[in-house]
Amino acid sequence: MTDSLTSSKNGVNVDLFFIPLNDISAAQTSLAQSWLSDDELAKVARYRDPKAQMKGLQVRAALRAVLSRYADLLPHEWCFEYGAKGKPSLTAKLQQQTGLEFNLSHSGDWLLIGVTQFHGVESGLFGVDIERSRPKTDIYPILNHYFSPQETVALLALADEASQRQRFFDLWALKESYIKATGLGLAQSLKSFAFELKPFEQLAVESLELSCQDAVLRQSCGVAERLNVYPHIPLQVPLQIPIHKLDLADPMHWQAHFGRLTEEYRFAISLAHAGNASLPLTLTAQLSSIECLLVAD
Repeated sequence: MTDSLTSSKNGVNVDLFFIPLNDISAAQTSLAQSWLSDDELAKVARYRDPKAQMKGLQVRAALRAVLSRYADLLPHEWCFEYGAKGKPSLTAKLQQQTGLEFNLSHSGDWLLIGVTQFHGVESGLFGVDIERSRPKTDIYPILNHYFSPQETVALLALADEASQRQRFFDLWALKESYIKATGLGLAQSLKSFAFELKPFEQLAVESLELSCQDAVLRQSCGVAERLNVYPHIPLQVPLQIPIHKLDLADPMHWQAHFGRLTEEYRFAISLAHAGNASLPLTLTAQLSSIECLLVAD
């Protein structure tokens, strides 16, 4: 059991797990399948592409393995429920028992799992996203449909196409983390809220250690020992969001954080709680292999 999420009087603890999705053995595949519920196995089987099936299996098994670091529950014992737009969460019984919130995202060959606990507030919202930049994506027709006017103007003001393309995926990661936190997904217009992401040289930056016990894994993934994280990215949100989980009679305070894992991959965190003031955030990051997570109970 990990001790990363330590209790505090008031604050938010967030642990990030970066997991490269590699080929696994037949024995590991069988073990992963044994952890999943019948419903999850059926969802994995719906993917037509065998590679998509394998990634879907690994994502679900990795989540169970990570959660088992926080409670005396074996990977196959975790139970989930899903919001109206498909956002997964622990069942109410397990959430009350463990106090854990989680969110996950995968892009390309990387999986990001975030696990959090809110201290000093009754409830909170939490979303993460990891995004791979795609050189062939025509970003400009997308701007008018999914980006707010202020986001579009700031992006087009950048000096060259390469910078604009990178900023597009940076903003996309932030926006995805936000709609995943609300649980509304694409039912919420991506133009209805806006992030103010300035050039990096104008942003505050914090250095975050990316812990990893496997030097070979770190080298093969091409990730540094420390990540640059840009905290408290300004966010303009709608006054009313139909979220059943929080009492909207109270104001909601949002925090958004952004970072780069590699030149190709970036990640974002969005979280909120009822109240006017920001809660102190404790953030940790770990690099883990899928093989190490897939070990027998």
